[in-house]
Amino acid sequence: MLDERLERFLLRIPYAVVALDPDLNVVFANGPARALLGTSTPSELRAYAQHDVPRTTELQLADGRVLLVSGLAATAEDPTLLFVEDVSERSRQERVLREFLRNAAHQLRTPVAGITAAIETLQAGAKERPEDRDRFLAHIEQQAERLRRVARGVLQLARSRAGEAPPIEPVELRPLFDRLVQETGLPGDLEPAVDCPTGLAALAAPDLLHEVLAVLLDNAVAHAAGSKVGLSAAEADGFAVLAVTDQGPGIEPDVLDRVFEPFFRVAASGEGFGLGLAIAAQAVETMGGEIGVSSTVGSGTTFTVKLPAATVAQ
Repeated sequence: MLDERLERFLLRIPYAVVALDPDLNVVFANGPARALLGTSTPSELRAYAQHDVPRTTELQLADGRVLLVSGLAATAEDPTLLFVEDVSERSRQERVLREFLRNAAHQLRTPVAGITAAIETLQAGAKERPEDRDRFLAHIEQQAERLRRVARGVLQLARSRAGEAPPIEPVELRPLFDRLVQETGLPGDLEPAVDCPTGLAALAAPDLLHEVLAVLLDNAVAHAAGSKVGLSAAEADGFAVLAVTDQGPGIEPDVLDRVFEPFFRVAASGEGFGLGLAIAAQAVETMGGEIGVSSTVGSGTTFTVKLPAATVAQ
């Protein structure tokens, strides 16, 4: 048992404190501890008391919470004292930040690689031929613009994670679709087919929406298996519903709901959907929209983005 004066003191402090006897039975819990742990002590906490006191550590509980625990080991006269803090939200924010930084680095790598490859080609002799020089300079300009857009999108996402709302405005979709098709660099017979009424706009952050659709379009082209890719938009019940479709092998139903997870790969093919889909999902959520996917094995996949619709003057 605890000394009476110590017990009175522990009852007054605003931190969760638990005392366990040598048999790991709770002999004391102050108010914050009861509020945090309820009527039962998690097995993870008992295991810590048995093996790890006084090392400070984070414990992942079965219910998903994360506890920061430190303590004083038992003596011949006194029980083990544990000091417990719920750090679940802090842990979640740190995890989101780590994923965000990984996603951002992945997205920035693509345009940087394109610029580097073009420069190396120019230095290898293409700069001596005016036609090749102009083509690769145009490619560098295009990739530099994409790099600028990705960087701005990443900054907007970072600010939104800090509680700052992204700048939302009407974004006309047909000109955006045409730019995206041009950016694919595909020959005419493989260019994505565009179906979008003139004047239809979505309320969105321009750079974020551009990057979301670029990711979905790149993904569709990569998995289309040489088939045609489509980019479309229509208005329905006050929303702009944007769709990116391919006629590739499709996605197995049992993994369809995982395609927006960072680092997820389709087991059957070993093909990676990449971090781009994870950051696209974060961006759509930031803009207050919805993103979804449907697929039929052997027939293709459709990604959809739903945002409030707007109309721009013609």
